[in-house]
Amino acid sequence: MKEVGLEIKHLNNRINRNLKNLPSIKLLDEITGSNGYILSFLHKNQKQIITQKSIEKQLGITRSTASTILTRMEKKELIVRETLENDSRKKQIKITEKGIDLAIQTEKEIKVFDQSLIAGFTTEEIATLFSFFDRIKNNVEGGNHI
Repeated sequence: MKEVGLEIKHLNNRINRNLKNLPSIKLLDEITGSNGYILSFLHKNQKQIITQKSIEKQLGITRSTASTILTRMEKKELIVRETLENDSRKKQIKITEKGIDLAIQTEKEIKVFDQSLIAGFTTEEIATLFSFFDRIKNNVEGGNHI
């Protein structure tokens, strides 16, 4: 029997390689697929207060990873961090005009890429696939391993 974790790792590596080759991602040095997802999240939620913690939760990444990514994005002028009026300890992450332009392009490319990942699957198979993803995530988060 194949090792599930290894298969997921291989799939993740292949997806990341393909994401890195998207034209919008290639526009900027040191931009990764995660940046595209973050830009899209910020773009779609501009009217809400988005903090680093909400990005960590949305992408399932650690605080240090989020901090590193956001610092790079800030240097590339894709985002700005502003102190919240009601809590000076927290910073709101806002997308810039440059970030919006890139987000729009990236969203289109990711949508096409996502569709290519599920090509040939029925609606029911896609629903089952997502239920499997949820169960695997719950198993990993719940410590259902050695």
